Amino acid sequence: MSKVGDFIRERRLAKGLSKRQLAEKAGISHSEVHRIENGERQNPSVPMLIALANALGIPQDDILVLAGYKTDDDNIPMIERVFPDLKTPKQQETAQKIVDGLSRNSQLKDAQYDELVRQVEMYLDYAKKNSDS
Repeated sequence: MSKVGDFIRERRLAKGLSKRQLAEKAGISHSEVHRIENGERQNPSVPMLIALANALGIPQDDILVLAGYKTDDDNIPMIERVFPDLKTPKQQETAQKIVDGLSRNSQLKDAQYDELVRQVEMYLDYAKKNSDS
């Protein structure tokens, strides 16, 4: 297995995509997706990785750093760069699950996203009140 292949598989599954669906979105063959995920293709090309990143909705830099085409001096995981105030692993894991859930449900309407924010804020207020007692 390869880090890049594992990463692509993890992101693909989080989005609920089959290898064939990802390949179609990226404009590459599904057998190439299979080879990358299984580590048979050790050095996927930069254009192929960029196409996969775009199809998965992930930053291109993340996949290029993982593949060794680019360096990331501070080596900070993406979730920590996006949400620097989340300090504990549980906070970061929770944020990643929320992001993954949103990416799998991109067909939601604006009002549904607004309702989700309202419910999360309501829950956080409730949890804070209960932790103070």
